[in-house]
Amino acid sequence: MGKPFHTAHRWELEWQDDVDVLSLRGGVQVKVFYEDPELGVADMLIKFPPGYVEPEHAHESSHSIVVLEGVQIVNGVHLHPGDYVWAAGPEPHGPYEYPEGCVVFASFRGLSSRHRYQGSPAGEI
Repeated sequence: MGKPFHTAHRWELEWQDDVDVLSLRGGVQVKVFYEDPELGVADMLIKFPPGYVEPEHAHESSHSIVVLEGVQIVNGVHLHPGDYVWAAGPEPHGPYEYPEGCVVFASFRGLSSRHRYQGSPAGEI
């Protein structure tokens, strides 16, 4: 069984390019607070650069997202700091747009948080 208690301080974690965590690329960065593949849990900060557009996608997990900084636009709905969105996996959802850049807290629950896009090799970007 995993640890019964875990803490993480955002200032002690470095931003890392998102290549292997979510497979978003394009300047997206993450700070992973906690990850347990056996339980299917991943909690992280995600930083999107200005102008980033995440097309409709799917992954083998559900996720909850809280906007911390900037604006996230989900299917035309503008979300601001403190606003929340939940999406069920593995159902396709999005697009997500970040016109001025954005930082969110995301909590994934399921087999994998890696994103899949239709029409791209192996379903990823």
